[in-house]
Amino acid sequence: MSENNQVVKLLAERFNRAGEHGRIVFWRDVKGEFEDSLETFVGENASDETLRGVELLKPEHEPFNARYRMFREAPERKFLVYMTGEAPALEDDWLLDLELAYGPIFSADKLTMVLVGQLPEPDAGVRGEWVDVMRRTPKFFDNADRVDRFAKRLTPRDNAEVFQAKMVATLLRLKDDRHSMQSIWAELLTEYADGDESGIDEIEKMGLGEFHWSGTRKIYHFDVETDGEPTLRDFVLWLFQLAWNGFAGESGTAPYAGIRRDWEDWYGNVDMRRVLRDLSIDVVDDLRLNTSIMDMGVDELAGKNLFREVDNTLVSRLFERLGYDSITDDEIQRIVAARRGGLWYEEYEPLYACIAAASRLRATLNECSGLLISVDSPERGIELYASELYKADRAYREYMTAWRRAHPEARSVDTDLQESYRSYQHALGQAWQMQVDKLERWGFKGVDAQSDFYEREIGPVVGAKKKIAVIVSDALRYEAAQELAERIERENRFSTDLRMQYGVLPSYTQLGMAALLPHDPSPAHEPLAFGKDHYGVLVDGRSATGTENRDAILGGVGGKAIQAGELLKMKSIDVKALYRSCNVLYVYHNVIDAHGDSDKTEDEVFDACETAFRELTDVVKKLAGGNVNNMIITADHGFLYQGFDLDDSEWLSTQPQGDEVWVKKRRFTIGSRLAPDRAFITFTAAQAGLDDPDGEGVTIQIPNSIMRLRKQGTGSHYVHGGAALPEIVVPVLHVSKGRSAAGDARPVEFRIMQGTDRITGRQLTVEFFQEEPVEGKVQARTVFAGLWGREPDGRAVLVSNETPVAFDMTSKENSGRHVTATLMLTSDADRFNGRTLELRLRENTAGSNVRVTLDQCARYAFKQGMGDDVDDFFG
Repeated sequence: MSENNQVVKLLAERFNRAGEHGRIVFWRDVKGEFEDSLETFVGENASDETLRGVELLKPEHEPFNARYRMFREAPERKFLVYMTGEAPALEDDWLLDLELAYGPIFSADKLTMVLVGQLPEPDAGVRGEWVDVMRRTPKFFDNADRVDRFAKRLTPRDNAEVFQAKMVATLLRLKDDRHSMQSIWAELLTEYADGDESGIDEIEKMGLGEFHWSGTRKIYHFDVETDGEPTLRDFVLWLFQLAWNGFAGESGTAPYAGIRRDWEDWYGNVDMRRVLRDLSIDVVDDLRLNTSIMDMGVDELAGKNLFREVDNTLVSRLFERLGYDSITDDEIQRIVAARRGGLWYEEYEPLYACIAAASRLRATLNECSGLLISVDSPERGIELYASELYKADRAYREYMTAWRRAHPEARSVDTDLQESYRSYQHALGQAWQMQVDKLERWGFKGVDAQSDFYEREIGPVVGAKKKIAVIVSDALRYEAAQELAERIERENRFSTDLRMQYGVLPSYTQLGMAALLPHDPSPAHEPLAFGKDHYGVLVDGRSATGTENRDAILGGVGGKAIQAGELLKMKSIDVKALYRSCNVLYVYHNVIDAHGDSDKTEDEVFDACETAFRELTDVVKKLAGGNVNNMIITADHGFLYQGFDLDDSEWLSTQPQGDEVWVKKRRFTIGSRLAPDRAFITFTAAQAGLDDPDGEGVTIQIPNSIMRLRKQGTGSHYVHGGAALPEIVVPVLHVSKGRSAAGDARPVEFRIMQGTDRITGRQLTVEFFQEEPVEGKVQARTVFAGLWGREPDGRAVLVSNETPVAFDMTSKENSGRHVTATLMLTSDADRFNGRTLELRLRENTAGSNVRVTLDQCARYAFKQGMGDDVDDFFG
């Protein structure tokens, strides 16, 4: 709307008033800016019909003539009394009485034009408030673009306070729907953390400083006394001191509910957590808290979540308390769980996870050690291991994984725990050895045997004209199968039932694999025997070494064998065809033993367990996609592992003796007529449940407890082949997939929290919000986030790292379900400067590494200046 049109609109409104107040309007145009346009405003040439009957009067030096005309000659006519120049002194103003009676005097100044032409029409009750504010802050309205942005925020009912708050929001370029004190201060703090005070400078420059600071005092009870207006630093120091004191103030009674609420919202917002972290680094020295923090004990530190120095000191104190064994596991787990919402948790998470795992290991070792006295029979030993004692080995695996990820400096804690685990292994080994010494042959009453696996688990299924798949994972020991069962149980439609069986002796791959195959169950002979090399194994006289030979043996019962890697590459239709072609399908998987049996990779065996969990879950899903509803996951044997070098007392000084020693490994020997020795368990073939078809006097010897034999080559941390419980308690994990969709698992929902639409640096941090906790059938998921550009030909190009984002949070609180992904632009992004980049999310399809693009996305204008530094930027 042009300026003249705005004047016409305002004049029409005045002359449309009822009665005498709509008959005469006084207009003082000090500079005479509109004098040349008067004839188009009123009179017969007026553009507005309302003004065509209005007569123009210019009283100048003849005010009495004007009075006479308006009240004597034409008392019914409407008049516009137009005056230029400054108003005369009151005693010289002969029209003053009329100006007051017919006021207010009409004005067409800049602010009025803004009010009429650019802002929404205010409600009658707040119009005067708007005008008052505008007159106090005229500089704000000097910029047309700023006024246009401001006008988009306004509603007709906004009072003076909201009006000014929206002015501040406009200066700070907040989102159009944001103008609260919380949003304003969030932006000011963000700027300050980046060394920028332009926002507060603009607020004060535009005459809004008093409004802002008085509002801060009113809403937040900001009570710092300063000379003149406060500064941002005054506020930041006050804020962090208040937060450090728990918002109680020095007296503990200050009413800080407003700032506490907003602080908690900032604390729970990923963007603002970055700001608060940066600010906390800046203010800790000024607040002189370092000494106080160093003097705090664990309990007091555990209640603080503000400065990096707190987490650093708390981690040190917790390791110290662990070293002195002066803190309970319950206390450790409670403290670590509470730290997950801390400002610095992400940085210290590996250390906290290590502390929790270390404490859990110590507690589990204590619990399990107390149970060893209950091992009073061979059968009780196996039963107790499967129900309780396996937990020590699992806790050790989890501890070693966490320790190696965190690399803490608390070597004494590691040394102590390693020694405790060593002692526990020896104590368990000795308690179990006492029971093994009672055995006249290898076997346990009432406990399922691995050598009966096919007859017990598979035969009845095949005999009932049903189908089943068996997944044999080399060295998947019982404790690892427990975790695998938990993971599969969380999958859609799957249910599990973990049982156990005792393994064959020696507990090594060739014999364990052979024991799981079908064989002649008649008592005329033992079905398993060593081959000519006395290491490979025969099943009813047929070699069971390798997938091809096992496939041939299974062919006798309508079965087939396949390697897991080959199966995972197959299409579902091919899996279905394979399964239809047989009665039973054996799938062989080897990750754990492949790592453990090499001296170069044996210390990666626990990482291999994690890989095995993923791959076995993939195998289960692949089979299920091929219409396999019933599966069993089992193993050939377990293993012993300790992440430290053995001392001399753990090596046998005795060597096997006999007619011949055919095979010697760390944990077993196979020979002819080996001489019994107190250092070994010695079984003939018959005692071990094996055949000796050539009458060679086949004998096996197992070092007592967890002892090792000295020999050249191979590693010593990871071993198997002996009779220790972790080696011979073998999992039998039944996995079933239901047909009903009721209660299906589903991936957790999440959304992108886009906080900007621009990228100006080389780095973008994106916030995501997980809509719900992960629990029950609401399953965790991982998506891959990356920035993509689009070429003129439509081809999409990845221009950043593609980082995994895990949505696995179990918190019931919204503030506990935020996660960020930091994306670093590659050089490929340079050619998209000045164009739009798109945040895309991709997710692996079930059972494969193929990634599909999700519907959710976000777009950013990419504007990279020459020589820009890498900079944090939040989306």
